Amino acid sequence: MSKANGKIPLKQSSARIRPSMKKDVIQARDFNAYKIPFACEDCSHFASETTTCTLGFNTANHLRANSLHSYELSGKIAQCRFLEID
Repeated sequence: MSKANGKIPLKQSSARIRPSMKKDVIQARDFNAYKIPFACEDCSHFASETTTCTLGFNTANHLRANSLHSYELSGKIAQCRFLEID
């Protein structure tokens, strides 16, 4: 108990956890009709032998298998804003 006012201080709740990665909605008809580059494997900055990004970004959410799984579940894909295709 607090000595000043005789009340028990309330514990403040922690900040809500929100996803930090923005995922873009892609319509199924567009996804099936066009070859949309969306994965690390499509990018010039991807080092395939080490499965890393040469710019130093985390590739976990942008690898093709993970992106396709996310799309199948939600219809959304996390697209890298630095994707560069040849």
